[in-house]
Amino acid sequence: MKKILFIITILLSAVILIACEPKVDINPPIETTDLRLENPRNDIYYQIFIRSFADSNGDGIGDFNGVTNNLDYLEDLGITAIWMLPFNDTDNDFGSHHGYRIKDYYNVNSEYGTMEDLENLISEANKRNIRVMMDLVINHTSDTHPWYIDAKNNTNSEFRDYYIWTSENNAFESFSGGMKDLNLNNEKVVEEIKNIIEYWINKGITGFRYDAAKHFFIGDPNSNPAVMTVKTHQFIRELQLHARSINEDVYFLGEVFEYDYNFYKDYYIGLDSLFDFYTAREIWQRVGSGNDKRLFVSNLERAYATYRPYNRDYAPSIFISNHDLDRVASMSEFGGLNALNKLKLAASVTLTLPGSTHIYYGEELGMKGIRYEGLQTDQGTVYDQYRRSPFLWGEQSKMTTWLNPYAESHSTKSVLEQSSDENSLLNHYKALIDIRKNNPALMYGNYFKAWKDNTSFLQGYVRHYEFEDINQTILVIHNMTDSQRIVDLADETVLYGDLEIKPYGTLILELDSNLIANYINE
Repeated sequence: MKKILFIITILLSAVILIACEPKVDINPPIETTDLRLENPRNDIYYQIFIRSFADSNGDGIGDFNGVTNNLDYLEDLGITAIWMLPFNDTDNDFGSHHGYRIKDYYNVNSEYGTMEDLENLISEANKRNIRVMMDLVINHTSDTHPWYIDAKNNTNSEFRDYYIWTSENNAFESFSGGMKDLNLNNEKVVEEIKNIIEYWINKGITGFRYDAAKHFFIGDPNSNPAVMTVKTHQFIRELQLHARSINEDVYFLGEVFEYDYNFYKDYYIGLDSLFDFYTAREIWQRVGSGNDKRLFVSNLERAYATYRPYNRDYAPSIFISNHDLDRVASMSEFGGLNALNKLKLAASVTLTLPGSTHIYYGEELGMKGIRYEGLQTDQGTVYDQYRRSPFLWGEQSKMTTWLNPYAESHSTKSVLEQSSDENSLLNHYKALIDIRKNNPALMYGNYFKAWKDNTSFLQGYVRHYEFEDINQTILVIHNMTDSQRIVDLADETVLYGDLEIKPYGTLILELDSNLIANYINE
């Protein structure tokens, strides 16, 4: 009997032990690759002019806290990174409101708030997985910068050789208006710039946009254009390598304001991306004006092919307007009865091309604004201020009022109005951003081939991305006309749109990656 009781006791103990054992999941969750970490150069950027975006304290001027308070809007839109126009300490008079006359690289514009406000903005953006890029203005400083003031007043100043002097009391300017070019041949200046970059990386900045990159050595009296170009490429590569030693994922974007794509390729040696003015003009001409639509995709394919030999991971920055251009909704190419549909198509194009998409604040609303050549208004003389006019929230508490309404600057429907309209431009942007983010062939990589059946009516391209066990191929087809077009592609998976493509509409299909050769001409 004792033996039987012993056996029963042992069995009961085993049952209890098994019951107390932590459960082993026989179907553990599949580990998924974070493609964003694998592709730190690919984002959907939102370009913010802080002064015009959102006011948090009622003084009429946008500020850091205004951006922070509205990160939910950007997150809802689908933005993964923001690029803020210059926020360093600057001259704040009405004529130099843009922020490119830097007085102090290590401090912020007091009209936008404090350093603590900026740090909080960066922290809150990080919580939403939104990267933050700053405008790095190193071609020149303001003539009110302490370096320049000391150098001008004292020919023996330690900062005298920080600038390129055209006379004893005046230094070279690439851009007029008190913006004095730095002497980038001076190693002390280069070391100072490295320190500036390191300072802001340590503040949480993950990217830098080089303003006026092609002007870096333009004031050097001893350099011809060829030498100047080589110096520029060596200089930006040196800065990139220094930054990579601090944060290997730091991002460098260059502004080379040229419409010929051949100007860009060498810059990819030291830059992760360049603003693609060539692609922007192609969109204006082919989508907006409708000129030679049949050349659209083949032109883009030829341009992108020139970048690859210089950087196989090239990631062009695609845009259709910015702070230096008339807003796309104000361009004559996008006027007329089909204006809204053309703006939607332009958005569909920018959000399905390789690289990073850049959306200028208010572009998703169709905001308008142009440059005026010295127009006299109740606020004085205006030039490009209305390219950077207040964002239209539709909520007075958020609106900035530093610039009074003029012409069509406040004529566009606001965020509040467009949010509830399923056919609005704002909701179109949200839909295309969602499609891009959820399809690696659109979001990452730079494979781009023309669809073999392109015509003057339909322009398409194949996008492909492959990494480890991820393999996706997508065909994007745009209707470039004001008439409905039908395509015979019933066996493919429709991700967006319809096989009966509406006027200026877009169709996005997922393809069998093994059959990619069936859709392109090799």
